[in-house]
Amino acid sequence: MSKVTDEQSKNLETITDPNLRVVILENPILRGDQSISHIEIRKPNVGTLRNLSLQDVLKWDINATNTVLSRVTSPTLNPAELNNMDVSDYTSLAVELTNFLVSAKAKSQAALMT
Repeated sequence: MSKVTDEQSKNLETITDPNLRVVILENPILRGDQSISHIEIRKPNVGTLRNLSLQDVLKWDINATNTVLSRVTSPTLNPAELNNMDVSDYTSLAVELTNFLVSAKAKSQAALMT
């Protein structure tokens, strides 16, 4: 019997919980002695977006996106960690966040237009 790796376990959680996404970082974040190689993103609710413009979040305004990501990531990422992330890793987080904010119908309509 094969052993389930940590990454496989995280992938299984993502499959079984549509309100959770896991982003594997190409460039892990160093926090003290800890290396963070993957980030879980929980689906935000309206309260998560308090004091923010949804338009700014959808445009990936750095300040607005950082605020939301710091509220929905596990481990929780602080502003300095978000600002120092590799751009490709940050984009991966922003894409997953945006996917939660757009309905399936809107995504399918957008796909038809391309």
